[in-house]
Amino acid sequence: MRKLLQMLLPLLLIGLVISCSDNSTGTEPEPEPDPESEEEVTTGTLEVTTSTEGDDLDSDGYTLTVDNSDYSIGTDETVTVEDLEEGSYNAELSGIADNCSVDGDNPQSVDITAEETSSASFDVTCETVLKNQIVFYSDRDNADGELYVTNPDGTGQERLTNNTKSEVLPAVSPDGTKIAYSDGLGAGANIYVANADGSDPTQLTTSSETDAAPRWSPDGSQIAFTTTRDGDQEVYIMNADGSDQTNLTNNSGSEDYFGTWSPDGDRIAFVSDRDADNDPEIYTVNTEGTALKKLTDNTDPDNAPIYSPDGSQIAFASQRDGNNEIYVMDTDGSNPQRVTNNPALDNIPSWSPDGSRLTFHSDRDGNAEVYVINPDGTGATNLTVHSDTDAHPFWSPVE
Repeated sequence: MRKLLQMLLPLLLIGLVISCSDNSTGTEPEPEPDPESEEEVTTGTLEVTTSTEGDDLDSDGYTLTVDNSDYSIGTDETVTVEDLEEGSYNAELSGIADNCSVDGDNPQSVDITAEETSSASFDVTCETVLKNQIVFYSDRDNADGELYVTNPDGTGQERLTNNTKSEVLPAVSPDGTKIAYSDGLGAGANIYVANADGSDPTQLTTSSETDAAPRWSPDGSQIAFTTTRDGDQEVYIMNADGSDQTNLTNNSGSEDYFGTWSPDGDRIAFVSDRDADNDPEIYTVNTEGTALKKLTDNTDPDNAPIYSPDGSQIAFASQRDGNNEIYVMDTDGSNPQRVTNNPALDNIPSWSPDGSRLTFHSDRDGNAEVYVINPDGTGATNLTVHSDTDAHPFWSPVE
């Protein structure tokens, strides 16, 4: 018996070991957890929305920059930027047209939180731009006279301003978004600036005398104008907001007027009777009022100079052939060429943006009308054809 127990005891111990090693439930063991499946999510999403209103919208949209990466976004669109690590980011809108601006901060700071969607929005406003259009004075709807606009073929004529005073001698800003003008030609007339659609007029000068004939600098930062505030006519320049009004010509006893900038911004042409014969001639000075040069020398008045867009010529009005006609000359005063040839009064020339044509006003049809003509004198065309006065045309420099 003892021998039998001695023989069975090892077998019992082996069975016990095997039994203890079995799963009592009869199922497979739980798998070890995968460390990667429990990795914490640290990225979030950013939604950026643009909303644009106004005129002359930027048709190719904008560029959105987030985390040094660029994304194309339309004028009214939402773009989603994914997989941004937690933290603070700058969202910036660029590629915005000159006539458009963002209302509010640009760039905007945005905080990204893991597994969440943050948002940013840009509201853009675009101003009206006068492109290859002619602004002029007319009294057709108001005895005081208002500003109107027309296409170069005479179509699309519409009224821009509606005020109790006259708006005369307009000038369109280099970017086409603003119009400078004078509210008359008598005592108390001052310089104003309005949006291209005639809205939001802002008074820049406050003289009790006469401020008139504004002309923009090529970069739009300054305006030259004529004033009688010093007892005679002088050409002044000021910042585009009306600040820092400075006498440029500063020649007591003479009449200096119709200042206009060269395309490079280095020179200002103007009219003066400062010579002994008191005959109005065309001169230029630099923007400090020094380095005076006389360009014309005739016994009859020369008037209303304006540089061509490429700076190679100056158009002007002159009575040198017996009546007021439009001429062009090189910017040093050489090679004068007569453009118009009509017994009526032709005055106030202005160049098209590409320099291929001129606009001016003439009373050759019995009253003042706005015309266009080629610089060689061909192709004269009446744009306004109206029984009331249409005058002082200025061709927007924007093509």
